[in-house]
Amino acid sequence: MALPASAIATACRSIVDFVDSQIAEGQNPVRMLIGSPADAEPQPGDTDHRVNFFFYRVEPAGDTASPFPDQPWLVRVHCLVTAFAVAEDQTSAGENDLRLLGSVLRVFHETPILPEVEIEDETVRPRVIFQALSLGELNNIWSTQGDVHLRPSAGYEMALLPVVPKERGIGGPLVGALGSETRAVSAARRADFTGTPAAPPVLRHDVDTRLDDWRPRICLVDAGLCAESLAFKVGSAELAAFVAEVWVAGRVGAGNQVILRWETWDGTQGWLPHAVETPADPSTDFIDPDAAGAAQTVQLALPFDDQAGQLLLYAGRSFIPAGETIPREVRSNPLLISLYTDGGGS
Repeated sequence: MALPASAIATACRSIVDFVDSQIAEGQNPVRMLIGSPADAEPQPGDTDHRVNFFFYRVEPAGDTASPFPDQPWLVRVHCLVTAFAVAEDQTSAGENDLRLLGSVLRVFHETPILPEVEIEDETVRPRVIFQALSLGELNNIWSTQGDVHLRPSAGYEMALLPVVPKERGIGGPLVGALGSETRAVSAARRADFTGTPAAPPVLRHDVDTRLDDWRPRICLVDAGLCAESLAFKVGSAELAAFVAEVWVAGRVGAGNQVILRWETWDGTQGWLPHAVETPADPSTDFIDPDAAGAAQTVQLALPFDDQAGQLLLYAGRSFIPAGETIPREVRSNPLLISLYTDGGGS
């Protein structure tokens, strides 16, 4: 009976499958294996070349906060890639080892950021980082492999791979405004908030469009003012009259279109992407609150306006970095619209 799949195993297999799709050497087949070097060594009579991926160490990401137990956790996985080739025509097994390992080095050098893969509703794009293993580190690994002789190998760090919980949290609403209130008696500490919350101010922002990885910047223009967070009462006249007008800043000109996307939140499903996507062209390369009245905006319909919840809007764009073949996506700052009822919550 097969063991159930895990996100880590699926991510590691996707890396191996990608290398397999990029390598075709000689007339004999090349088998891509996952396991210890001792298990991958060819036996007498074997005629196939082998490349083994030994995932031997897992570390925390290190540069991100530890997530809650019901949220995906990102880790770094260290891997030893070893070539186990066989003699072929006039080419020795040792030379074929170098050909195979050289092909792996080439693939990872050409594509250090691998294509996206969907793993348990998580979009993962592993990054492969070469690790120069010392003779001591190599000896520590190979000394555990019994009578298997040292073969040409290379060390890599695969970052970042997900550990996905069996049951995830749905994700809570976001903070759209902050406020404070002072009360004279401790008995009133749980009373409803009666202060005046304030959304974060919008400051001038210039988009640096000199590089290909420029990120768009967006803001809402409401009554001639810039906003990144708005709140409306469900059923109110203000909400009925509201039209989302979005100022998009980025590189101006043909070929620089961005895509505006909504995400929606409610108390039972959490955050969900909305199916409708709206293309938009940046009208300026800056966001300036003082110029909001004259801004050229894009009008969007709200995904819903008859229930409590939150709406998150961002602009995304794809580009292919110089020297690479796989597109990357960058996102703008998020915009938040909160819809609340009499209770003040969603």
